[in-house]
Order: sequence, then C-alpha cells, then structure tokens
Amino acid sequence: MDVQLAQDHDYCVTPTTSAVTDALSDENEALRRRVQELEHRLETLQLQSHFGLHRLAGADEDIRFYTRFASYKHLQAFWHLVEPAVKTRMVRITSSCAASANVSEPTQQRSTKLAPIDELLLFLMHLSVGLPLRDLANRFGIHRTTASRIIATWTHFLYHLLGSVRLWIPKEEVKAHLPPEFSAFPDTQVVLDCTEIFAKLPPRLFCRVRYSQHTNPTPHSRP
Repeated sequence: MDVQLAQDHDYCVTPTTSAVTDALSDENEALRRRVQELEHRLETLQLQSHFGLHRLAGADEDIRFYTRFASYKHLQAFWHLVEPAVKTRMVRITSSCAASANVSEPTQQRSTKLAPIDELLLFLMHLSVGLPLRDLANRFGIHRTTASRIIATWTHFLYHLLGSVRLWIPKEEVKAHLPPEFSAFPDTQVVLDCTEIFAKLPPRLFCRVRYSQHTNPTPHSRP
C-alpha cells in the first residue's frame, strides 16, 4: 500500500516580493550600522563629560600638576601597589564621627559612583592642588558630601597602609654609603630640609599686635 504524503506549500517568490525583501534587508543593515555608530558616539560623549584618570592618561604634565606624580606610568605603578589593599583593607567613611573613630577592621564595601582609581585621583587633586570640595564635586559629578567622605576614606586608608612601611634606612647602611663630605659627621642618620614661608603682615604696628594675639593667644592668668 502506497502512502502519499501531502506536499509542502510552494510559496512563489515573484520579482516584486524579492525586490521588497532585498530593500528591507538593506534598510535593516543600514539601521544596525547607524545604531552602532550612535552607541559609539554616546559612549565617547559620556567619557568626555566624566572627569577621571582617563582624561589625563596621555598628559604627564597634567599628571604632575594634579597629583605630583612624575608621570602617568608612576601613578599607575603606585595604584597597582595599593589596589589589592583597596579591596580588602579599605574602611569606607560614612560620617565625620566615623572618621574620628579608631576603626581598624574593614567593613563591607559599598558601591560608589566613582571607580576606586578615580577616587584616588580626587584625593590627590585635593591634596596636591588644594581644590575645594565644591570644585571636586562638579568635576566628578558627585555631591560635596560624597567628595568629603572619599577624601576622609583615602586619608584614613593611606595613613594606615603607608604608615606601616619602614621609612628610615638602617644606621649601618647609611654609614656604609655616607658621602665623603659627611666624614666629620659619622653619626648622620638623616638630612632634613626646611622651607621658609613668608606671611603678609598688616602695615600698622597696632594691627600687627592684634594679629599676633589672634594667631598666638596667650592664656590669661586666673586670680
């Protein structure tokens, strides 16, 4: 017994439908490329509007001005040294009271709007250039309170992290490499340099006395 299977429908493709299909396919491909182009332009604009380390990557002069590091390469080298501790030992400061507390245990990390390396840049710009909180907040697109907490967090973090590093060279090593000019001072351990800062004083003597009393108050003796 022969079994005959029903044939599939034969959809005829006319020249007209073929042309329409090709046109729609070309239009779809053009729209796809346009979407990719717009996505790329949007990403570029977002990077340009966001102030961060990527804006200074190719300008060592700006790196020296904003961070006091010699170059972008030196800043990256320092970042790679402290980055592991950022993930495990950093304590997020959430209030001024917490900043003054003796906190030694790291807390659970809270998500922040800035990348950690951009937080470091913000801290260095405040430390090196003295930019106020309002300026930093506008540059990085954050609230002034957030900028203040970032500075407090990194101050606390770097103090505990770098404070444990030995700064003084052993006396034996210093003596072994002491220059001939210091032969008369064989017990030299360190050479300290001082910077003299001139302060403007009022021209009138009376105002100078008032200024001196204001900056160096003398406690009055109690009867």
